[in-house]
Amino acid sequence: MHPTVAEILELPVVAAGRPVVRAGRSALDTRVRWVHVSELPDPAGTLSGGELVLSIGIPVSDPTTDPADYLRALRVAGGVALMIELGQRLKALPDELVQAARAMSFPLIELRRTVRFIEVTEAVLGRVLTEQHAQLRFSQRVADAFRGLAVDAARPGRVVETAAGLLGYPVVLEDLAHRVLAVAGGDPAQVLRDWTTRSRGAAAAEGWHIVPVGRPTARWGRLVVPTRVDDDRVPMVLVNAADTLTVIARLSPEPDPARTARSHWFADLLALPRGGLPELRARAAALGLDPAGPFTVLACPAGSALPVPFTGDLPDGTVVAIGRAEPVSVAYPVATAEAAAFEDLPAAVTEAMRVLGAVPPGPARVWRSADLGIRGLVHELRDDPRLLAFVEDQLGPILRLDDRRRTDALRSLRAFAEADGVITAFATRIGTSRPSAYARVRRLGQLLGRDLTDPAVKLSLQVALLAADTAGIG
Repeated sequence: MHPTVAEILELPVVAAGRPVVRAGRSALDTRVRWVHVSELPDPAGTLSGGELVLSIGIPVSDPTTDPADYLRALRVAGGVALMIELGQRLKALPDELVQAARAMSFPLIELRRTVRFIEVTEAVLGRVLTEQHAQLRFSQRVADAFRGLAVDAARPGRVVETAAGLLGYPVVLEDLAHRVLAVAGGDPAQVLRDWTTRSRGAAAAEGWHIVPVGRPTARWGRLVVPTRVDDDRVPMVLVNAADTLTVIARLSPEPDPARTARSHWFADLLALPRGGLPELRARAAALGLDPAGPFTVLACPAGSALPVPFTGDLPDGTVVAIGRAEPVSVAYPVATAEAAAFEDLPAAVTEAMRVLGAVPPGPARVWRSADLGIRGLVHELRDDPRLLAFVEDQLGPILRLDDRRRTDALRSLRAFAEADGVITAFATRIGTSRPSAYARVRRLGQLLGRDLTDPAVKLSLQVALLAADTAGIG
């Protein structure tokens, strides 16, 4: 990156000349490609663009030279600033020259002490070469970093993190609907503030750096540095990052990058990262979820589909979604929980997952926590030693049988419990006559040493069977 006019003024060899900026202070951040000594009144053809012109003032001391025309000629030829040394030809800069430079916002600097122009040229050349060498080293570092990510088929978030780390600026990956797929660098809550609106309408006005992602005929996203910075490294890093994302997407395509981003969001919601809820709120809005409640959280088994846009997958495969209402009809068990406000979402997602874990096999329906009854309590206590001891106490004689007899006895006892002790229903469930059913109940009672007609005993056995199933016993 070439030095600016302001940076050249800070070089010791220039500072020794006691430089004073007489005009164009607002343009001192203009970059200087080279330093050129010129005493020509018309420098056309001698400059190639980006030069700081050094002079002892011969052109402006000529009474036939119009200061405004001279400065315009400098600018047209490619000059970005004029530095005049006082003493040999001029004791002071002509007022007409100063006024013309101010009118054009063209940097005009006077040197009040003599300097050797060759030393200024050498100093600037050294600075330029140092910058170029640093840029070459940085380019190699960038190439190595993204080559490694491409070989590893890194996830998009890691590519974005690398880009932000190299630049020191926030970097955002969004899809063509302006939904944020990944963000790194800075405070996410601040970076993603009103993201969709700003990205759609204000990106150019705010001076954002934007590079498309995907093949030219199949663009699928954009990499954005959402801030105005004058840094030659930004486009280089973004282009390398975009190329890496494009290659990875072709070699290891994700079926839905937006869903992947939502899945990461759900995982972070449950983990509550350091950024906390403000960051999650900003990311949710940038992913298309209105953060204003109330919400209905849905959870269903892995591989299921939910007709809700804001859907993701947890690491264990559970499908989770945030909507505004329960589904009217479902093709599989769906657990739900309500969240009145965004702050309630972590608890609601946790509750929906808990409910789903306790849902029994059976027809497709929507389950709430209250629908689980005793099943929900048993599921929560499934690893509690006291519950496991209760199972052993109630079902021990059966559990100690050999595999064939244990399986047959448990099947009969479950059928009896599901029939609520009604012999006719029990006989139907096991496919036998009522006398045979009575006989089987007597044998079960003798095996357990319990009166199976006692309501308290039946209740205890029902709970024990439920606990055994939940804990995977038997």
